[in-house]
Amino acid sequence: QRDHRNRPTPHDDHPARRVSQRQGLPPLNRKMASASPLVPALALLLAAAFVAPPPALAVQPDARSMGSVGATTLDRVTIDDGSFRKGGKEFHFIGFNQYYMLDKARRPSERHIVDETLKDAAELGMTVMRTWAFDDRPTGLQVLPGVFDEDTFRALDYVLDSSARHGIHVILALVNYWPDYGGMESYVKWCTHSTTVANRSVSEFYENPACRQMYKNTVQTVMTRRNTYNGRVYNEDPTILGWDLANEPRNPGDPSSNVLARWIREMSHFAKLVSPRQLITTGVEGFFGLTTPNLALNANPGRDEWDSWICEGTDFVRFHSLPHVDFTVAHMYPDLWVDRPCNGSYYCKELFASRWVDTHIEQSVMLGKPFVLEEFGSTANTSSAGTRSYARDMKHREDVFETVFTEMEEAASRSEISVGSLFWSFSSLKYPDYDGFSVYAPPRESKTSEEPQTVDGGAGGREFDWGIASWSTAVGGNPVLFSPAPREDPLDYIWVMPDTPEMQNEFRNARKHRQCARYLRKSVRDGLITSSFREKPQAGDSLGSNLVPFREVETSHDDTINIISNAARKFDRLSQREAFEG
Repeated sequence: QRDHRNRPTPHDDHPARRVSQRQGLPPLNRKMASASPLVPALALLLAAAFVAPPPALAVQPDARSMGSVGATTLDRVTIDDGSFRKGGKEFHFIGFNQYYMLDKARRPSERHIVDETLKDAAELGMTVMRTWAFDDRPTGLQVLPGVFDEDTFRALDYVLDSSARHGIHVILALVNYWPDYGGMESYVKWCTHSTTVANRSVSEFYENPACRQMYKNTVQTVMTRRNTYNGRVYNEDPTILGWDLANEPRNPGDPSSNVLARWIREMSHFAKLVSPRQLITTGVEGFFGLTTPNLALNANPGRDEWDSWICEGTDFVRFHSLPHVDFTVAHMYPDLWVDRPCNGSYYCKELFASRWVDTHIEQSVMLGKPFVLEEFGSTANTSSAGTRSYARDMKHREDVFETVFTEMEEAASRSEISVGSLFWSFSSLKYPDYDGFSVYAPPRESKTSEEPQTVDGGAGGREFDWGIASWSTAVGGNPVLFSPAPREDPLDYIWVMPDTPEMQNEFRNARKHRQCARYLRKSVRDGLITSSFREKPQAGDSLGSNLVPFREVETSHDDTINIISNAARKFDRLSQREAFEG
């Protein structure tokens, strides 16, 4: 299973990053590191030295740069009787994902993109953003185990401070299952003293004691960080709505889900000890496991692919029933998960979206915990020729968004459960649409959708063309995806560990996954796994929306933006209802 948000592999020649001298280590020069054969050995020695660093390793800010505590403080989001609460009222929300915040905030010349994205989101009524609090690379936040780059940490400070100034809460993910930004692969290399993931497994991240300790050190360092812009310690900052233990963790080849369940139990407990006043959740995609065999067989994506999803080693109900997990989460990508089973049918994908959201809401009600659809999206096919196919894709995206918001609104209006939804992803016009999932705010300067937005890209400039929703330049009259020029910062392109695809697949237990699927098929044939009934979509499922027009915008994403804005306003009205007595 490949990451559903693969981006181009960059050429990572980012300038040297400054490592805080308080760590007692010399500055790390990446260009020297890539040229010197001694650096891999040095890195392994440092990894061994920092398996269990003391809490003092957390970088403390310089008092001269610290702002005043309490500037632009949001009301804290809590959970009471299974409901999100804010300011004494139930809290429902519409929000977005954006992974580039840390990258942009660390570069003064592009920091304004952070503020513009948050400003645009706030103007549309969105109140929550999900982003990364990890970057486990030599050029990132954690450059070696227990060694954190102070400049990058200050960039995360800025993201949180700007979010508070714009009235937007944040959910922060602490590590990535996928190789983007280093992820679990970096930890496995560190804790096993390896320079490659060859003959290694992602399962070691969850089971190796050294890896688990390194992760705990990271959690403690990040959560106890004091913001250099406003003086607030992260684990006391009400801007942070909650923490994802990981982004989309899986353990392929383990149908029992035992390994990941043990890890989530241990780490959620630890996170609660470090940050008792903030909310903790899993970050999983929401696939059903053998705790609920009927749902595992019938509600996972695809009619005949249930074995593959069970074998990813996750279990929505089991993980979210753990005592230190505060709210449930799921992700949803119908265009990626059920395109083949649906034979490309838009209606089939939208019906899957409706059932997926509704089923997770039902299970969350039974668990007595709020539900957040933490990621969802629909892709616009940027590779398709002509605008007709692109227009169909955009209409499909709008229908998926309406489906999600309608299901969530119905649950919220019945007061059965608190809900939130965060689409992937909301972007600045200055940022390319690498994966086809970006939703763009209206351009700040009034232009028609037929006019491409031009930015300074060097000689001749480059155009942002809504027809393909990506940076492009003309080659022989045909648009092509734009690659970074030599003078551009390659961090615009997500950094992927330079291992072969085969090695990546084996690291994620591809062989064990195949064996697991065969075993499950045999178990069902032998009657060892049974389902009492096969769920069918309810007759008359409506994919329509009763959202009213809000405002007109001038981009080809206008209908999607209207749907988001209208839903945000309606959820805000639901949240403003007087709190129930008793």
